[in-house]
Amino acid sequence: MHASPDLPDGWRLETLCEIDGTNAELLRRADAGEPEGLALRSDVQSAGRGRRGRVWNSPNGNLYFSVLVKAEPSVAGQIGFAGALALLEAIEAVVGRPLPELRCKWPNDLLLQRRKVAGLLLELAPKRGQVVLGMGVNLVPMDVVDAVYPVGSLAEFSIAPQELALNVCVAFARWLETWRMMGFAPLRRAWLERAHGLGEVATVRLVNEEFEGTFKGLSEDGSLLLDQGGEGVKSVSAGEVFFGVGV
Repeated sequence: MHASPDLPDGWRLETLCEIDGTNAELLRRADAGEPEGLALRSDVQSAGRGRRGRVWNSPNGNLYFSVLVKAEPSVAGQIGFAGALALLEAIEAVVGRPLPELRCKWPNDLLLQRRKVAGLLLELAPKRGQVVLGMGVNLVPMDVVDAVYPVGSLAEFSIAPQELALNVCVAFARWLETWRMMGFAPLRRAWLERAHGLGEVATVRLVNEEFEGTFKGLSEDGSLLLDQGGEGVKSVSAGEVFFGVGV
């Protein structure tokens, strides 16, 4: 049993029984003038969303969590890497030991033994110079049909959503400060140390295009670097990425 950490200075964690979506609610709060540092957790989401408008299945027992952050749109995408690192560290802090099979998958997922256990969703708050970073973490067994990626859960670790949310706030505040003081390089380095698929052949799927190459790393702005042999190294700023499954 681990003691719950205190929230960092200036941070607020609000917990709701049910909401349409934690990201949607924080976007509304941002529009109404809410400052940085509000984190929101809900027991249930009635209309959870994933990337590209996909429905995010939201049963009770999982973590549905979003945080409001001040950031310029041009570099806002880098906050997703801070969020992934914070979530990974928070999970290990609650479990009480390292989990080598827990890996970061570009651009915004966590995998455990090559199965998706968490996804992150970054959305801009219009006209406010803020972004909302949402996290959905499977803490209970999941039975998902027609998922884009193989789905897993952290059910074996018996993690309480509120305890994980508090630990995420602490780790995320630390990574956010590192990013603001030192830039993206420390995040890039730490993320690559826990990257899934580094050196493997990856297939990237865009709306109207599909291509593959060897995942070589990240660019200085966080784009995926894909070695296509004689065609050179391609920089990918967005897209669905598959490593040997789901193609």
